[in-house]
Amino acid sequence: MSRSVAVSIEDYKAYFRKQKADSNCGFAEEFEDLKAVGVGQSKASALMLENKPKNRYNNVLPDCSRVKLSIIRGRQFDDYINANYMPGYNSRKEFIAAQGPLPATVCDFWRMIWEKNVLTLVMLTRCNEQGRVKCEQYWGPGQMDYDNITVTLISEIPLEDWTLRDFEIKNLKTAETRVVRQFHFTAWPDHGVPETTEVLIDFRHLVREHMDQYSQHSPTVIHCAGVGRTGTLMALDTLIFQIERKNSVDIFGIVHELRMHRPLMVQTEDQYVFLHQCAMDIIKARTGTNVDLIYQNTHAIY
Repeated sequence: MSRSVAVSIEDYKAYFRKQKADSNCGFAEEFEDLKAVGVGQSKASALMLENKPKNRYNNVLPDCSRVKLSIIRGRQFDDYINANYMPGYNSRKEFIAAQGPLPATVCDFWRMIWEKNVLTLVMLTRCNEQGRVKCEQYWGPGQMDYDNITVTLISEIPLEDWTLRDFEIKNLKTAETRVVRQFHFTAWPDHGVPETTEVLIDFRHLVREHMDQYSQHSPTVIHCAGVGRTGTLMALDTLIFQIERKNSVDIFGIVHELRMHRPLMVQTEDQYVFLHQCAMDIIKARTGTNVDLIYQNTHAIY
């Protein structure tokens, strides 16, 4: 199986029409070819008896590129968290893809943010969606203590499609403090993709601006409940760089690379088609074609 389906900007409109014909038949075939990518990798650490309770889903298990934490209690299992280093356009460890923390892993989550010097944090799920807990709320209204790290919410700006929060995090052992900005996208429904391509593209630009200013030398953590929304945003970021710098589109190749680092990234066919619609709308906007960014779909994602 080829790892690339690269299409030039000039040829993309014709390619998009061809793949979208007959109810997205061409895109469905591409997505089917991605089904097995990355699933055969070892999951030994994730499946250890001591680590199993730290996983939200039994089919989203990191290993080959997993993030390793320090061992603080003298047990080797202290280094485990359900998170993977992920490649972006600029570096091999530009992102960390993580699950939404569980009640028992919130301390590990903040320890990861501290140890990996994370300054940009992206959340793509609500804590509760359709009566189900998708992510433990890992911050409080004021100051919260998570083992040796104190987290204080210092600002919160709710907007129509996302909320911006700044946290001051303090290491109680060293007294060092840092400020982490959380970008919490709230307009991504539990069943579906964002209502428009424009809203997610705008959100990506906002996150990327912060990354370029504060996170050039440390990874950006992105999480949802599992892998779908996280993979889609990471893929969109790389896609935009491809269009801007290479004048080409290779979403198949992007998703293939992501799945070699964490299974099921860009989890649904709808997400895969949505990324191609994003590419189409970005290209139209670049060429000055009048474009209405209102692509929508209604199938399930987590």
